[in-house]
Amino acid sequence: MTAVLVTIVLIGLLVQLGFAHRRTVRALRLRDEQRPAPLASYPAVTVIRPVKGVDVEQEANFRAALDTGYPGDVETIFILEDEEDPAYPLVRRAMESHVASGAHGSARIVLAGKPPAGRTGKINNMIVGEAEARGDIIVFGDSDTRPDPAVLTNLVEHLVADESAGAGFAPVVNPCRPRSAGDVGYAIILNAYLVGGMETALGRGRTLPFLMGQTMAFKRSALQAIGGVKCADGQLVDDMYLGARVVEAGYSNVMGTHPLEVINHGLGFRGFLKLWRRWLFCGRGGIPASFALPFVARAVSFFISLGLAIAMLASGHPWLAGLAGVVWILEGLHYIRLHRLVGGAALPLRYAWMTWMPYPATIPLGLSMLIRPELDWRGHTYRLDGSARLKATRSDGPEPQSTAPK
Repeated sequence: MTAVLVTIVLIGLLVQLGFAHRRTVRALRLRDEQRPAPLASYPAVTVIRPVKGVDVEQEANFRAALDTGYPGDVETIFILEDEEDPAYPLVRRAMESHVASGAHGSARIVLAGKPPAGRTGKINNMIVGEAEARGDIIVFGDSDTRPDPAVLTNLVEHLVADESAGAGFAPVVNPCRPRSAGDVGYAIILNAYLVGGMETALGRGRTLPFLMGQTMAFKRSALQAIGGVKCADGQLVDDMYLGARVVEAGYSNVMGTHPLEVINHGLGFRGFLKLWRRWLFCGRGGIPASFALPFVARAVSFFISLGLAIAMLASGHPWLAGLAGVVWILEGLHYIRLHRLVGGAALPLRYAWMTWMPYPATIPLGLSMLIRPELDWRGHTYRLDGSARLKATRSDGPEPQSTAPK
């Protein structure tokens, strides 16, 4: 009887995994068919780039950020806390090169100063940048991204084409060749978990109830309706919170169809755990339950199949143990294929085990979040409450030379 029950459970898990995999693959393949038509005229855009510390290949990111390829008027504002930031000279060089080349678009630096208590450094930079913006559409872009000349145009086309849209964001991809175990873990959670999950969850018109902030754009009317970026005071997560407020104000959030590259490599295993912990904090503060449910289903399948494989092997049922092991292996291969379909690089075989690590790592990381509800992030330490809101803020430590994404 036990063998029959275990067999039924495992077949059910296989069917559910196959259905979920097919649904996500179909959603990813439909993306190219959902690109909007070019606009007759393009609105003026201000791109605000909060900067703190130096990311991987940072100067190349800054140069790409200035080469927008946008057909309309565009200005870029780099927001730093002060001139002592190690990224400051890199921004200056990128701007000087842009001017010397005679390329389209203007750029300038604005110094925001240290953030006040109860506000993250990034949100403070965004608030200062918003006050400086002159464009009809205001875009916020992270410093660890490397947009090609089509990203901004595609995002604006989606935003303008949908009259109900108040904000939009570009889908992301980490195209870097993984060089370490941490790189593989990061590529899986960004490309397969995040992008694969978002493409699957999209509603009609490519809408979602939240935003992802690597590059996000707002119509001025929508930003004014929610009280500007300042409405996110006290939040750890700016993008998801702002996206939820946009929906509450009667607008929708759209996701573009042209991918934005996030540049990150050289991340060790410990660095991956720190990054994954931060993402879990961010998800607790902004991911809707409906979006998280598919991940819960995959985690349940992961742990049930692993547990049954061990139990059946110990109880002398090798065939059932093998079937359970197949389900467990397929759970990881599911994410490997999604990673590749999104545009990720081939994973080194010696680090393939990292594909199966994020779910079990969630257990000790979740406990650490309860025991120590603090987050060290780009030179600041944030104490958080149960909703991942800021309790208090203090600044300590040197300027980070981080390879991790914002």
